[in-house]
Amino acid sequence: MPHVRGPNLALRSRMAEAGWNGPALAAALQKVARESGFSVGYDRTTVAHWLSGTQPRHPGPQLLEEAFARRLGRPVTRTELGLRSAEPAAGDDLDPEPADVLAGLRRLHARPHSGDSSDETFQPPLFRIRLLPAPRSSPPSAPTTAPPPAPVPAVPPTRLAPVLRRSGPERVGARQVEAVREMTAFGSRHYDGYGGAIARSPLLGYLRDHVLPWLTSSAGDLRHRELLVAASQLVRLVGRTYTDDNRHGEAQRHYRFAYRLAAEAQDGQAQAMALRDQSTQAGALGHQAYASRLADAAAEHLPPETAPGVRAFVVAQQAVAAARLRQSDEALRFLEEAQQWAARSVAEGGPQQYPEPALLYQAAQVHRSLRATELSLSYLRASLRARPTGEHRTIGVSLLQLAHLELDAGNIHQARRAYTSFRERQDALRSPATSLQLSRLEGRFARLGG
Repeated sequence: MPHVRGPNLALRSRMAEAGWNGPALAAALQKVARESGFSVGYDRTTVAHWLSGTQPRHPGPQLLEEAFARRLGRPVTRTELGLRSAEPAAGDDLDPEPADVLAGLRRLHARPHSGDSSDETFQPPLFRIRLLPAPRSSPPSAPTTAPPPAPVPAVPPTRLAPVLRRSGPERVGARQVEAVREMTAFGSRHYDGYGGAIARSPLLGYLRDHVLPWLTSSAGDLRHRELLVAASQLVRLVGRTYTDDNRHGEAQRHYRFAYRLAAEAQDGQAQAMALRDQSTQAGALGHQAYASRLADAAAEHLPPETAPGVRAFVVAQQAVAAARLRQSDEALRFLEEAQQWAARSVAEGGPQQYPEPALLYQAAQVHRSLRATELSLSYLRASLRARPTGEHRTIGVSLLQLAHLELDAGNIHQARRAYTSFRERQDALRSPATSLQLSRLEGRFARLGG
């Protein structure tokens, strides 16, 4: 650990501004690392060395920047922390937001570590609290208890900007678009059945070997936009597989790429879905205010022609985000609105319906956050009854939550039954996310005496 001349007064000043002592800063850095899928052994002694002038090694500078940015609510540079600017080390995000989204995806998935690396030196990207997309040119309509009119899209469908024409070995048509959609549907079923790691490998290979070359091939404007949207949905799904492994920096990066693919297609509905996934992720990590802002941004992106099922998908997350902030009236209003949109999607039919088990699960999350335990139990049990039997992962996650809720209600016997049911499916559910929830549940049982 190289030294600089004299103590690091800049770092000490930032710590005072943040209200942190050495142990508090070390804990904040551990949290940032843990969210991104790795661990660090920092403690108060580590911080004391830095304050004396020792320069932290990778990934210390990146962790310090992110931890202070979250605490202070603004970007914090290495200079402000008394750190030297240095060439990015292995694992740094050299250009996390490249101007060309396709070039960024190609570079990401051309790396040796773009999939699942066994190299212990590999450093996953950090999960970061990011700036939201720029405000829309037209403000959203005021919410109502009935399905409200949607905001005007930033670019009306009848005035689409020209899409850059690309040359390549193959002209893209309807067949390729349908192939990407089918692969996404297959991957989604595989993910719901068996978890993120198993589903991710074929998805990454398909993205690298087929989708990215097609996106740089010749196509008509309409077909190219359809392919961009289909690719956005596939990349969103890749992001979800990383959340199942608690690799939230990787997940966030893919959600943001999905948003930018949809933005290039000028498809507000697909942009909203990518923002909604980011809101779900942020909420699961405990960043509730950020999750709420992302959910609201997702709703603001929805164009008037949005399918009712997609609108239900987005508004249901607004309900969950509001409930976690203890905004009960707003949460219940959003939940009722989502239920109305979901019912409308069933009545109208079509491919973009919001599955009933998913909406029931969201309702359970809303009522759990509002401490209405019995209502939450009712919705979660209904969600489990409605799940297809092959959705081993989603059923397993729900069973773990059911066991926690039963314990909250004092129903120890029912909690053990839910735990036993999960154990019967556990062979198909070996992911870091489920292992963490299982460990917490078993800890609660241990405190109850076995």
